[in-house]
Amino acid sequence: MFRPTFNYSDKLVTSLVKLENLKAQLASMDFSYPIKHKLSMNSKTQDIFHLGHLLGLDMTLKDAEKIAGGLRLDGFKDQNAYILSNFRNALEFNRSNIADTYSEIDFTVLLHVNKLITSSWRESWDSRFRNESDEFVDKDEWSDLRDLTITGDQVQNSMIEMVEWYKSAAPSITPIIRIGIALFRITEVSPYYTANMLSIIGLADYLFVKNGFAGKIYSSFVRNFDINKDSYKEALQVSKKANDITYWLEVLTDNLIKELTETREDMSKLNEDDEKAKNQPFLDLNKRQLKVLRYLQTVPMIKREDYCHMMEVSTMTAFRDLNDLVRKKLIKVEGKGRGTKYRLSSM
Repeated sequence: MFRPTFNYSDKLVTSLVKLENLKAQLASMDFSYPIKHKLSMNSKTQDIFHLGHLLGLDMTLKDAEKIAGGLRLDGFKDQNAYILSNFRNALEFNRSNIADTYSEIDFTVLLHVNKLITSSWRESWDSRFRNESDEFVDKDEWSDLRDLTITGDQVQNSMIEMVEWYKSAAPSITPIIRIGIALFRITEVSPYYTANMLSIIGLADYLFVKNGFAGKIYSSFVRNFDINKDSYKEALQVSKKANDITYWLEVLTDNLIKELTETREDMSKLNEDDEKAKNQPFLDLNKRQLKVLRYLQTVPMIKREDYCHMMEVSTMTAFRDLNDLVRKKLIKVEGKGRGTKYRLSSM
């Protein structure tokens, strides 16, 4: 039976409170649809960009944005191109209505995320965990974290025990602790024939979305993992050696606080920029210029002296205002000298 060892240290309890507060703040922030779309695309772009970095690819944010939007770029080897595209599909699945019908965690979820990520670039993939006869077909930065005492024929039972613990612990243990312990155990077992680390990242995203720590609050766990991968690896090693998961949970929650704090700052800045844009005068026009544009929508033309009279300004001010509108191609000039007239450019 899987019984993880951990304790609620003062540091861990403090982090859990901060995390819940941050999640609540982010969930309560209201934005217009265009801003929500920008936030969503930015989150997906960050995910793909940092996944590319984890794969050692020379990728720009523009490349990542295109892939996040569903395009497949030339210039990457076939396997990497598939991984980027597949991972994007996994992220879309995690946020889809279909995923809402899935359990928080069970065998279907564990296998489906791995299948999404490895589709097309592992032709021999089948829907099962690795067994005694399987050899790892690839290595990643976490391969040496695998518990070598867990043999291939024990993998499935280890996953069954982890899933049963996760479900039974739901009433008494906060979601982020259960997620952290599940990720620790999956890393120990390395249950997949291939792409263990990528699948763990995909599962982490799935579980964070399910529990309100990603998705609608626009955070990026892939970015978080990429930036903090060394501290995560050290925490896994320390906790594994101590046979106590507390340190791993402390590092995980601390890094998630940093991620949600950065997300909150990004969201606030984008909202502030949007408000500034709303309040900024159209094309930096003054009130007189806005007034004459409205006037010319009903009256076909205006002379400079009419402008002076209407706005109660000098000839020089009228010239500057009207010439600025001409330069911005909002109005056009007809005639010369005292016969000069101004009309809307569209008329």
